[in-house]
Amino acid sequence: MVERIACFFTGGYTEAGGMQAFLEKINGKYEFKQYMPNKTKKRKGDAKVIQKELSGVTGEVFLRKVYDILENEKCRNEISQCKAILLADDLDGRFHGWSNEQVNAYKQTVIEKICQKLQKEMPVFFLYASPEIENWFVADWNNGFEAFITKSGFVSDVELKAKQFFAHSLKIYVQDNILKEYCLEIEEYGFRNGKYYKLSDQLIEAVQTKVKESMIHISGVNKEYLKQIQESRELYYSKKGRGEWMLKNINPEIVAQECKRYFRPVYNEILDF
Repeated sequence: MVERIACFFTGGYTEAGGMQAFLEKINGKYEFKQYMPNKTKKRKGDAKVIQKELSGVTGEVFLRKVYDILENEKCRNEISQCKAILLADDLDGRFHGWSNEQVNAYKQTVIEKICQKLQKEMPVFFLYASPEIENWFVADWNNGFEAFITKSGFVSDVELKAKQFFAHSLKIYVQDNILKEYCLEIEEYGFRNGKYYKLSDQLIEAVQTKVKESMIHISGVNKEYLKQIQESRELYYSKKGRGEWMLKNINPEIVAQECKRYFRPVYNEILDF
């Protein structure tokens, strides 16, 4: 019988099993059983869907939902048979300015509360995507955004060479106009001059408009490629579908090389567990 790790995910990338597929690449010895977001019960033959009130919750709201689930006797009894608990959440700059000691103290408080609710000691993994999960798609660019544009099949109204040119231009734009000073410390991205910039919003805008606009001013661009890119209805980014595909496609080992503060430590913990 395969042993389980009980997983609590923030909303997104969970309906198609993207997060489980990603975790199984790190350690295939376990079944990563999803307890949150849970799915509504439907009549036989109907598809299950994520409850809206549990999709996208993050931070302290996310933790309160986790605690509520652990207080349910049936869930608690089942989860207590698992080997560990995993919490996957976007940080969205939540620990901005915190030292590693402060972050570790915060985690310890959460662990103590979880074990209290569970009524037993159990390892807890904190899988933080900083600032958001899109950062992993940037970290493993070849299997993330480049593959989504050139190999996934989502963009069928643009020729391959034109898609390759767009993916290359997008990479340069992300480095020069989005990440900027955060290129070497991409998990720290978000705050600039006291304002927080949401990475997913920046990437959506880059793919859908900004890179296409910038191409007009590049000399020597193949006019037919440019026309295809400008007129494409499929060249856009969304978390659903495209984000799910990238999560299944990226290599966690490569992500760990770039995301050193939050992702790499828990990657090693799960790998060795």
